[in-house]
Formats: sequence, structure tokens, C-alpha cells
Amino acid sequence: MTALLAFCLLFPRAGAAQTSEKVIFDAKDSTDGYYLAVPPASKAIKGVVVLFCSFTTPESLLPETRIPQVAYTNGILTVLASVKDKLYADTAATARMNRIIRHVAGKYPVDTSRFAFGGYDYAGNVLLRYAELTFQYPARFPVRPKAVFAVDSPVDLAGLWHWSERQIKKNYYPSTVADAKFIVGKLGQEIGSAPQNPARYKELSPFYKADEAPGNERYLKNTPVRLYYDADIAWHLKNRGNGYYDTALPDATEMISRLLVSGNKDAEFVASAQPGMRNNGTRHPNTLSIVDEVEFIDWIKGKLDIFDPVSWEPPYHLPAPEGWATELFALPPEFAPGIALRGSEDIRFMPGWDKAGKEDYWSYSYLWWVEGDPALTAKRLEQYLTEYYEGLVGRNIGPRKIPRERIVPTRVAMKQAKAEPGDKDAYRGTIHMLDYQAENPRPIVLNCSVYVQECAGAGRTAVFFEVSPQPASHAVWQKMTEVRRQFSCKKLPGAGS
Repeated sequence: MTALLAFCLLFPRAGAAQTSEKVIFDAKDSTDGYYLAVPPASKAIKGVVVLFCSFTTPESLLPETRIPQVAYTNGILTVLASVKDKLYADTAATARMNRIIRHVAGKYPVDTSRFAFGGYDYAGNVLLRYAELTFQYPARFPVRPKAVFAVDSPVDLAGLWHWSERQIKKNYYPSTVADAKFIVGKLGQEIGSAPQNPARYKELSPFYKADEAPGNERYLKNTPVRLYYDADIAWHLKNRGNGYYDTALPDATEMISRLLVSGNKDAEFVASAQPGMRNNGTRHPNTLSIVDEVEFIDWIKGKLDIFDPVSWEPPYHLPAPEGWATELFALPPEFAPGIALRGSEDIRFMPGWDKAGKEDYWSYSYLWWVEGDPALTAKRLEQYLTEYYEGLVGRNIGPRKIPRERIVPTRVAMKQAKAEPGDKDAYRGTIHMLDYQAENPRPIVLNCSVYVQECAGAGRTAVFFEVSPQPASHAVWQKMTEVRRQFSCKKLPGAGS
């Protein structure tokens, strides 16, 4: 083919991608029935990015971007797949994409609510319409994306037709003219011309600029959307003879504008901060390198609710008194994966919590910032806390070289208690476990109080745990209570976490 397929495959960029797996999803298609997968370094897959290309192979993407490498270190599975020679999302394209995504969801231990879909070049047009269809007809699709992006992609199929006509008429840059002739020929043969078949183009296109009424883009009203472009018009003019209206930029910016006006505050047009460069060093706006991979993965983590204790900023206020240590991690924690809650844990350790002999030894409190409104009961808390403290003990046995004969069973008993004003529920109980922090590990009994508070505006539930071996009359409990009562579901102006 013409320049559509002239995608350079020379040597990998510095810091080559982690080893990719070639995964066969269609044994009957010996040529194209596969995708590439780059699993993350961690065993737990926190999210999935599926990136589609067209008129080229998945392998061609690896030298042009470091997205798989950055995703690899952030617990994200990257899938690279081709929609073959498709310019729009017809039934064959959507069926193929369904098979790929369904296969990924079946092969890997992934949470299907944490998928991001993307498309590069012409596949972006296909992907955007496919993403809309997952919301338009959800029963027909295995996954609905949590975030959607496209890189240097046409978003208006009719606009692509008219762009091709202008390039043919202008007859300035040979490679671009050849692509335009191919597009007009393919679209004309398959669905006719845009002027003669407006209804068909409107149906197949993710966005239809000519119609000012809400179009297919309305199905992405509640989904984060990013469109990436090299917006260096001076380069386009000098090297391709293209003005602003000879690029995909007008249609893309108008699509984002209409999404914003419709109420989608997560719709973004991203002008590349660096010029597009192919792997062979050639300056070219049509390349994945226009995406800042580190910033992109940070965006993906935010939109897929992937917890990162380094960059995460709590949306609530929970003070840390002077001298108290803190810790943040995802919920469920790695040492207790059976806890059926999603969110984060924010801990406040009293100064002597790990110092045997101190009055605040093993005294600490922690917040579970939980998605939604889970059904918590005394029995359910017993189940969760048993797994939690069994996991804590288990992960300390090896590093602390604790003899097996010292290990004792972990037992938790909880009962419902009277809730305080502003709280939904309260519970009291005990945790019988091994004191692995002691010089000579031995059994310990921790008293535990649990307070449940709704944060409806944030779509979260705050579950507070106060833990100490001291009796209820001891001063450590008052100190923990003071911290808890300063909690706010919203971050206070000028305050820390």
C-alpha cells in the first residue's frame, strides 16, 4: 500500500519494551488472529490499556512508544491489537474487537471495570465509535471502558472524506495524496460518498460535525476522553502545505468542545508538548511518540482508580498528630486480597506503637476509604479482619524468622454497638493474634472499635478502626478519638491530609 503502511520498523527506542506475549485469540486466522500483551511486573494486574492500530501490525507499535514499559512498572497490562484494514467501526470490526477484549478478560486475572481503550491513527476513529457502542448497546459488548483515548486520529468520517478530496485537489505532497486516493476509493466502494450518503456516515462516525444536534459522541458524555495531536501548524504548513483545515485538528477540537458543553468535564484535547518523531529519527506528526508516556499512565491510573500512594492526594481531611507515623496503601491490601472492598487504607500509628513496653504499644487507628456503600455487618467485619490480621502475621513470619511453634490462630469477635452522632454504624470487638513485633513473639489481644460514616457526596464510605491492647479507660483511646473526630469527607482549605 501507500504511505498508510510505510510505518518505520527499525530499532527499538532506548529502554526497549518488556517482553511481549503473542496471544492467539483466533486459531482459524493464522495471519491476524492474535494480539500482543505486555503483563506488568507485579502479579496483580491493577488495570488494562488496550491500544488498537490499523493497516499495520501490533509489533510496529512497540518501537514507537514507551507506554508498555511505563505501564509495566505501574501494575497495568498493555494489549496491542490490530483492526486490520478498517477505517470505521462496521460489524466486522466491532466483532473482532469484541473477540479480542473478551479473550483478554478471560485469559488474564483482570477487573473488567478497569479497562481503558485507545486507538492510533485511523484505528482511533474505529475505537471511538466502538467505545460509544459499548454504552449505546451494553448487552452486546463484554466490557465498557472507564477511559478512552485516540492518537492522531480522524474523528469525523465525513470529515475524512472531505479531507481526502481536498488533498487530491491540492495535489501537493505525494504521500498524502496517495493516502487520500486510497481512502476515497475504499470508502466509496464500501459505503459510498459522504455527500450522497450522509445518514450512513453519521451512523458510522464517532462524531459528525455537520449536524449540530448531539450525535454519537453523546454516548461518551460520562467517560473520560483524550484526543492527542501534534498541533505544530507551522511544521504542517512548511513540510506538507497543510493549513489548520487540512488537518484533523478542527474536527477533534469541535468534538471535545461538544463533549464539554454536554457536561463531560473529563474531555480533553491534548496538544503534544514534544514534536512527533518516528523511531528512525524522522520528524512526523503521525506517531505514538507525541504521547508523554509517564503523564499518560498517571492519567490512566487516575481514571481507572488505581491507587498510587506516592502521587495520590486524599480527597478528605484526616490529621496526623505530631510524632505519629502514617502509611497509605490500596484496599484490599496485597496481604489480604479476599477483602471484597475497593479503595485505600490510611493509617495513623501512635509514637510507641512498635515499641514493646510503651503504653501506646500496638495502638493505632486506620481509615478504610471505601468505594460505594458496602453492606457491613459484625459478621462481615469479623471475616475481613480475620483475613487482614492473618495476612499481617503471615507476611512477618519469614522476615522475622518466627518459629512455627509460636504461631497462634487469629480470631476476631465483633458486636454491633451504639453509633455516635453523624455515624451510620459502630462495632466493638477483640482481635486475638500473634504479637510478631515482640522480641519473643507471643499471643496478644487487641481491643477494636469500628465506626462507619457515609460520605455520599464523594461516593465513598469511611470506615474507621481504632486498635489497642489497652482497656477502654486508657488515654490512648481518647487520643485516637480526637483524630477521628477531626475527619472530614472533604479536604479542608489549606489543610494537609
